[in-house]
Formats: sequence, structure tokens, C-alpha cells
Amino acid sequence: MDNKRFLTAAVLSLAVIVGFNFLFPSKKPATTPNGKADSAHIASPATTTNTSTATAGANPSVSADSTHTPAPTAETTTIAVRKDSGATFTLTNMGATPVSAIMNAYDNRSKPGTKVDLVAGKSLIKYSYVTNQKAQIDLSTVPFSTQRLGDTLLYSASIPGTPGTLSLRYTPLPDGHTFHVTATVAGVDGGYLAVHMPETFDVVERDSAADLRAFAYSYNSKHDGARSILFQSLDPGEKKLVEGPITWVAAKSKYFVVGLLTPKNGTPFDEVDLVGGARVSKTATQGQAMVAVPVKNGTAAFDVYAGPQEWRRLHNLERDFDHVNPYGWAIFRGVLQPIATSVIRLVLWMHRELNLTYGLVLIALGVLIRIILWPLNQSAMRNSLKMQALQPQLQALQTKYKDNPEKQRTEMMKVYADHNMSPLSPILGCLPMLIPMPILLALFFVFQNTIEFRGVSFLWLNDLSAHDPLFILPVIMAASMYVLSWLGMRNTPPNPQAKIMSYMMPGMFLIFLGKAAAGLNLYYAAQNIAALPQQWLLTRNKAKVQNATTTPASAKKKS
Repeated sequence: MDNKRFLTAAVLSLAVIVGFNFLFPSKKPATTPNGKADSAHIASPATTTNTSTATAGANPSVSADSTHTPAPTAETTTIAVRKDSGATFTLTNMGATPVSAIMNAYDNRSKPGTKVDLVAGKSLIKYSYVTNQKAQIDLSTVPFSTQRLGDTLLYSASIPGTPGTLSLRYTPLPDGHTFHVTATVAGVDGGYLAVHMPETFDVVERDSAADLRAFAYSYNSKHDGARSILFQSLDPGEKKLVEGPITWVAAKSKYFVVGLLTPKNGTPFDEVDLVGGARVSKTATQGQAMVAVPVKNGTAAFDVYAGPQEWRRLHNLERDFDHVNPYGWAIFRGVLQPIATSVIRLVLWMHRELNLTYGLVLIALGVLIRIILWPLNQSAMRNSLKMQALQPQLQALQTKYKDNPEKQRTEMMKVYADHNMSPLSPILGCLPMLIPMPILLALFFVFQNTIEFRGVSFLWLNDLSAHDPLFILPVIMAASMYVLSWLGMRNTPPNPQAKIMSYMMPGMFLIFLGKAAAGLNLYYAAQNIAALPQQWLLTRNKAKVQNATTTPASAKKKS
């Protein structure tokens, strides 16, 4: 019975389909002169494809009589082609927006044999127009007319629902990654141009999880300075308004960035609206950022940078765009940012002027830091030896005046003064150990997105920006750290707490830095090993002082 019902239903369904097509035949697709059906086409970056002649301001919707008004199709144009270290941008007339930004000097490490494309068919930026009545008009599907003037592209279209028109002029700049955009609005008063930043990026690193975790928006406002907001820190649908004036806004992945910058000495942006994107996993891969660009006297202007987070390039753009990665947490940023910038400049200088590989540069940097700290360590050693010699007197005073704290403090201050020392000497003696810590923290943040180290090999390491796959460097770093602690505790009074810390600290660093960039472990291991000779000398001096203070007076006379 079930089979009969199924067969009957199938026959009836087939009859309905055949009858419907017989009564209502479909129209044949429009054909091109060569006889093939026409369709929208996105050209490859190396070509320019014109598949329609949509006029400026044409309504993107299809009219009731589709046989006479064909739907507008896309035409793409390529600008800013530099085969060496620049980028190739492909723009479409649909929305007058870039749909491809290929980095000619950088390989896509998740898809071998291809180059990095920041948006891979999505929009680099999109536009909408906001009227005085706060109505937001989406321009992403509006067909613009295209005019090419040398390397400059001019797009023009009507603003739907208004008597106004919008023209967008793209002019590539010499650096190969930046183009200047001038917007001209006519026929409408007021309002502003809303520029929508990339909502996501194409994953281009072998470690896709690390690349996704780095997706973020950043901005530079007069009130907050440079700030960064990870996609991960915005809940789906969560909104955040950043009020202007704002110098630049950026969307960034681990090593690449798309930035919207105000012209030099130009009008700043009014605000940035951030919205958390939808999530399909624990890691946020999408976000939304809309930048309000003011239209004054019918014009607005801005620069668009799409390229690597290469410090020198970002620095040359000025406007503090090299702060697109605000290093460290807000409370420490004032300290870490200058250190990070100085370290980057020093590393690049050593690589360029001394002709050293980046691996050797990091080793040399670790040794150099220890050489610079040598005088401070010597001073700390002398203070430590003096404190060691004073301990018997100080302990005697503490015992003698244990019931009179006031007298105890007075007598102890006299002892310090007689030996040209301060009660703060023990604390000041720790400074040489604390000074490298801000540098270590700064380097930890720097290595997260220093594209100069991306894919750079050294010895058995294939990539200094990735973790050591064999974990050799983290082990060397932790072992050298333990040896330093062990030498430091020799010829000193037993201290159980210090002994426990000598085991704990190397273990903690091994855990924290085990998956960190190999370059960071290389730097820190080099610094530890470079400190071993000095630590050995300090230990010998401690032994001599200890022998001198413990030798009986009679033995000294005999000698």
C-alpha cells in the first residue's frame, strides 16, 4: 500500500511540473553577440573586464519588463599594480569598492602557491550615505559608471532615493599599498559618508587559530589615544560607540592591516560604530565597524592602506599609524610602547646596517642588553657584598634594641651612614634584575605581529615568528634561567623560599613561553647565557667576602 501511495504521489508531482512548464514557459536568457549567455564576472587582478555599460545612477533593481531593462552586471578594474613589494587592487563598479587586495610580496601560507589576498572576493571597504534625517542608504549594490584617467579611477552614481549624486576618485600613492579617496557629493545638503571596514579576513597563516585570534579593530582618538579591540572581546550584537575626533581606524589580522586614515592636516572622522559579529565557534571571526566621514562643502577625503604591518611602512604614513598595534595593557602602555618601538627600530637597523640575519640579530640583542646592564649588575654586586658584611652588626642591633624600636631604627641608620649606604640599598640592588622585564614584555607583544620575522628561518627553525616545533629553545631558555638562579644562591645564607623560586620560575617561563614565538625564546636564552660569566664572577666575589668575614682574627694575624 505504501509503495502504491508513493508511486501515485510521484506521478502526480511529475504531471504538475510538466503542466506548469507547458502553461508558463520560461524566457530564454539574453545572449551576447557571441551567442553565449551573459553573466556578472569578477576579473582576475591582472585583467580589466567590462561586461556591461551600466550608466551612472541606474537603479539596481530590475524593472517589471525584464526583457527591455537587463539587470546591471559588474565590471572590474585593476589599479596600483606593483610586482615587487606593492599590492594589486581590483575594484568593482558595483558599490565602487575594492574586492581584491593581493600582497605581491607575501605568500599565502595556508594555501601554498598563492599570494595573500586580504579580502578574497569580499569588500575591502563598503559605502553608505547617511542623510540629515539619519536615513542610511546602502550603496554596495548601486552600479557606478567608471572612468579611468591614467592610474586614477573615477566612479559616479546617483544616491538612491535622493536627487543627489556621489563621485569617488581613487588615486594610488607611490608606496604601492595606499590610495587616496576623494568623495564629492552634489544635489543633497548635509549628511555624511559612512565607510564600512572589513568584517573578516581570509586566513593566510599555517596556524589558523592564532591568525583568527588576532582579528581586531583599532583606532586613534583624541580622547583615548591608540586602542585595539579584539573581535573576541565583542559579544555578538554588542555595540560600542567611539566618539571623535579620530585620526585613523583599522581592521587587522595577525600580520596585515586595512587602515582608513584622515588626510594629513585634514578633517578627522566623527565617530566609529563597532558591533560584535555572529559566531559559529568559540573564536570570533567577524565584526562590524562603520566610520563616519564628514562631508564638508560637498567633499570628503581619506586614505586607505591595505598591506603588511611592517613598522617602517606604517611609520612613513605618519599620523601615528605605527601605533596600530598598541603594545601591552592600558596601564603599562605608556612604558611598553616606547620600549617596543625602540627595540623594533634597533632590530631593523642591525639587520640592515650590520647585514645580520634576524636570528643573529636577536642573539646580538640579548648579549647587548647584558653588556649594557653590566655596570648596574656590578653596582648591585657591591651593594650586596656590603649588605652581607653589615648583617652581623644589624642583627646585633636588632637583638640589643628589640624592646626599643625607635632606638633600633636610629642605630641602624647610623650604621648605614657610616658605610655610605641607604636602607633602600637592598631594593636598589634588585633593579638590574627588573630592568630586562619591560623589554621582555615589550618583545612578547612585538613578536605577535612583527611581519619582518614571518617565515624567516634560523638553524632548525623554519619560522622565527612561530613556536619552536621541537621545543629545544624553550628548554635551553628555562635551563639557563635555572643555572643563573643556582649560581646566584651559592655562597649566600640558606633561603628555602629562594630555593623554591629557583625551581618555580624556570618552570613557569617554560610553560608561558613554550608556545611563544621562537624568536622570543632565542632572545631570552641568549640573554641568560650571556649573563652566566658575570654571575659566576659575582659568586666568586661573594665567596671571597664571606671567607674574609668568617676568618678568625688569630688566623688573620698568623697570615
